[in-house]
Amino acid sequence: MVILKKSAKILVVLVLLGCVFSLPSWANVDRTLLKKGMSLPEVVHAFGQPDSMEWVNFKGQTILVVFFATEDKGFLQGGPFGGDTVKRDDGRTFLPLGFVTDQLTDWGKKFYIQITSSN
Repeated sequence: MVILKKSAKILVVLVLLGCVFSLPSWANVDRTLLKKGMSLPEVVHAFGQPDSMEWVNFKGQTILVVFFATEDKGFLQGGPFGGDTVKRDDGRTFLPLGFVTDQLTDWGKKFYIQITSSN
């Protein structure tokens, strides 16, 4: 009975820590709202201002990549096989979205690695 009470206390502490240390609601980009062909203003309206951006030249095509801070939503939640976000040196994770002539063409870690690894 004592072990059960201790286990329950530990479980409560872990749940509370999870609530305290979880990402804020603004940091959760709802991927179901993303659609190829969306304009940059539509994306900004849906998710707010991006945290950063960069220009990438991929096979002669200029791509604007915008980054939104978010939690990882991929395989094993960003575990050893990674998910759909890129991790910065400071440990924060961002979802990259690529635009060509103001149209969303693709997003995610796999897309970002593809367009940046050939440069």
